[in-house]
Amino acid sequence: MASFLLIFTATYAHDNNSKIPERIVYEFNRDFFGASNVNWQVTGSYYKASFDEHGKTLYAFYTDDAGFIGVTHSLLSDRLPVSLQSELKTKYSDYWITDLIQFNMNNQPGYYITLQNAGQKIILKSERGQHWQFYTTVEKF
Repeated sequence: MASFLLIFTATYAHDNNSKIPERIVYEFNRDFFGASNVNWQVTGSYYKASFDEHGKTLYAFYTDDAGFIGVTHSLLSDRLPVSLQSELKTKYSDYWITDLIQFNMNNQPGYYITLQNAGQKIILKSERGQHWQFYTTVEKF
């Protein structure tokens, strides 16, 4: 039954997203055997799969040649390391959090956070749970 579900999910995702190379879908299915509700997006130079696994929504990223880049998931701010929470409170107290994800790359945790205030929207990045670094400004709509 599980193998049928996996094949059905892979076929469903591949049929609805015909721009996804079979090699990438194959690697994804090998990496995330228990994934369900798989949806693909082509974003710039990489492929993004959003899916459910063990009750969580995750996002996996692959290169054009089916290389695994990493996996992310949404996170509540109280789950950040204390040092990062403190830095947000002192340096970005006039912003609110609109998005926060944790990523793992080569077994190293990192975070992206989107902050917004009345005047601007910015994204910060932290690698290995260390200090926040400015990543980019996002145009507000």
